Amino acid sequence: MTYNILRSIIILIIVSSCSTVSNQATKPNPSSAKLDRVLIIAMSKQYETRSMYEQELSYKLRELGYSIFSSVNVDKNKKDLYTREELLELIKEKNIGGVIALRLKDISSKERYTQSTRFMADSQHNYFFNYIDSYYGVYNWSYQQEKTVVVETSLFDADDKTMIFQIDSTIKNAENDEERADELTKSIAKSLGKSGLLKKKAK
Repeated sequence: MTYNILRSIIILIIVSSCSTVSNQATKPNPSSAKLDRVLIIAMSKQYETRSMYEQELSYKLRELGYSIFSSVNVDKNKKDLYTREELLELIKEKNIGGVIALRLKDISSKERYTQSTRFMADSQHNYFFNYIDSYYGVYNWSYQQEKTVVVETSLFDADDKTMIFQIDSTIKNAENDEERADELTKSIAKSLGKSGLLKKKAK
């Protein structure tokens, strides 16, 4: 009996310490388009964080067969955020069909999270540059050590700049930043693949 109790406690500790990710997806502007040549932007002033999330997600999406660019790899010498003009030039130069924007939400602060949700409900933020102007670089992803964080992923059509897909990914109990980035981007890539909104490269 003592053995069974001890075994149950050990299992409970292991389960409670494992990271878990849950997704909630919405389509603000339903689209039948399949976007090709997609650019990933993590909206953080911290270059190391931006690079980690962009490269993790771009790797996983390429593994699924999509043509993906990350903003940190387009110009490896550029460490600061892209301006609106630079983004427009980059989209044109690389013939980008879609943009994936990642930003951090903090659900440990209910008030802030609720405010963010209300703010995003405003239809003007379904437009790419309104969204970027409102959030680009505002969050330094400083909640990395919280036990529960949520990352918002928004997919935009690069032609008309409208948001066509959005995912809120919540992760609990990650051991460190690297595990958090790996688990989140794995879940995000899976949801983007299931959306049917990205075009796979021809074989």
